[in-house]
Amino acid sequence: MDERFVSLIARHQLPLTAFLRTIVRTSADVDDVLQETNLVLWRKRNEYDPTRPFASWACRIAHLQALSFFKSRGRKSHIPLSEELIEDLARRAAMQMEQIDERAEELRRCVAKLPANQRSILQSRYQNNVSINDIAKRLGRQPQAVAMTLYRIRKSLKECVERALRIEVPT
Repeated sequence: MDERFVSLIARHQLPLTAFLRTIVRTSADVDDVLQETNLVLWRKRNEYDPTRPFASWACRIAHLQALSFFKSRGRKSHIPLSEELIEDLARRAAMQMEQIDERAEELRRCVAKLPANQRSILQSRYQNNVSINDIAKRLGRQPQAVAMTLYRIRKSLKECVERALRIEVPT
């Protein structure tokens, strides 16, 4: 459980940072609030309901931590925003993070459906950061052919994700 929770926190660092940047003035302050948010997320990990989107929950905690930060520093340390605006920003950021989570999950499913040789090429290039030239040498192919293969794989993954998301969304 703890490893999965740490993974959730790690996956949401960029969206949480982006959210906090909309309401906290300086980068150093964003870092401070994010660090405090991460601590609170960890302390409250047993309160998280895994059937609910993590993004919404984490964003709400970041929102509360930002408000706490503002109170501790005084009104001069932030751009004055109404509580309603901050709440709206939190809601929008949470929705965006949920969409990112959905897309990432669909991408994982789509990658799992690929033939092993295509998954291997993807892993070499994007997880292991192997150059196209080195992949081509290993496979005994031309670099242009490997680049085209990667392009086709990315295109098919994009289409797979979009198809899955269209099916899930009621029209």
